[in-house]
Amino acid sequence: MGRSIRFGGKLAALFGVVALVASACSKSSTTPSTPSNTIFVQNFRYHGMPTTMSSGIHQFVFENKESFPITHEMIPVELPSGKTSKDVTADAQSKGPDSEDEWLHIGGDFGPADTGASVVETLYLPPGTYAVACWQTGTQSGGENGPPHAAKGMVFQFTVT
Repeated sequence: MGRSIRFGGKLAALFGVVALVASACSKSSTTPSTPSNTIFVQNFRYHGMPTTMSSGIHQFVFENKESFPITHEMIPVELPSGKTSKDVTADAQSKGPDSEDEWLHIGGDFGPADTGASVVETLYLPPGTYAVACWQTGTQSGGENGPPHAAKGMVFQFTVT
């Protein structure tokens, strides 16, 4: 009798696992996929970033495709009413890297990516006007203390509807 109870228990556990796997598979096939965007930087400019996106969860792949060794980043910030990407650039020109703290960061930080590297980030974006910018200070000639890249125009504005 002890053997049949153990066998029955194992059989019940097996059915439980099969039911759990079937449930997970059925949920994943009906779950909408997260939109993915691949953005790369080259010549101190963002490429591939959409100008308009729908509100919701988005995954971004950020690639540094510069032809020389340098570190870039893609920091998403909210633009207050009446402000544009030009204001981010002007602020970086007048205040340097510290100007980054004057903008409301949204969803985190993509972190730095050296030439040839990529960073993946998933963000929830509510409706609004935003920009991505780079406040790294490396130079094309290999220096570390240049102006923030946002001061060179490495800012891209986009709208979420």
